[in-house]
Amino acid sequence: MNKLEKGFYILILTGMSFLLGVFYTFYKIDQRTWNEEILKARDIETRYINYKQKKYYKKSDLDLIIFGEVK
Repeated sequence: MNKLEKGFYILILTGMSFLLGVFYTFYKIDQRTWNEEILKARDIETRYINYKQKKYYKKSDLDLIIFGEVK
């Protein structure tokens, strides 16, 4: 096996690995949009955890935590 053939195989393997990673990423993004209802609870929990802790929350604070925006 000469250097050109070896380089060609490495190029093919690298390209296939890259495409596999791209397709896997698109698959995970697509699964997120299909399972949006399931993930809303996790998003609310994440916003609550990352929101500053207070003893009392205003209505706008609760809207930010639950909906992600002020209505």
